[in-house]
Amino acid sequence: MPITITIAHDFTCPWCYIGVFQALALRDEFGAELHWVGHELWPDELEIPERSPSPVVATNRPATPTRLELAYAAQGMEPPTAEKVTGPRIHNALEAAAFAQTQGKGDSFIELVYRAIWEESLDGNDPEVLIALGTKVGLDEEGLRGAICGRSYEAEIIKFDDDSYGAGVYNVPTFFIGDYRYAEQPLSVLRKAVVAELAACKE
Repeated sequence: MPITITIAHDFTCPWCYIGVFQALALRDEFGAELHWVGHELWPDELEIPERSPSPVVATNRPATPTRLELAYAAQGMEPPTAEKVTGPRIHNALEAAAFAQTQGKGDSFIELVYRAIWEESLDGNDPEVLIALGTKVGLDEEGLRGAICGRSYEAEIIKFDDDSYGAGVYNVPTFFIGDYRYAEQPLSVLRKAVVAELAACKE
């Protein structure tokens, strides 16, 4: 039997934009089944803080990569250059993704939503955008609209901070592979984890 990898994710997170391609690579290489769980970074109940001003950096100091830039490099990806118009609230997309999974279209739909947000500057929380993306992968328009507008899968979406922490998720993406969690890790680490889990399953 194929192993199941659970991925805690949120569409507004750039680390998760990397993570979706990591997850798809593991699926294709190892035949793993992917189970996506929305962990909502900014639910309605959580106040969005104002941004702090950027620190002043000495002009004669050589540039050093950020952790996120290193993560892109480790994945062999260029950072997205599209303007990101999606705000921090992304509940509609998480509802839509949960519906897509019930229809066997989770992987393809979730990839499309990430690409739409990070590569095409589309508003990933706009129901009409989500419905248009859903039709591309064969989702029923009426069912998808009902899931979004009716919040049919709200109980399956885990909210930061306390509920996510209670589920063992402190960062997204977090990959659950066997009995272990891997947060914001490069693909090489995730691949080794899957190999170890497959070996353990054969024992």
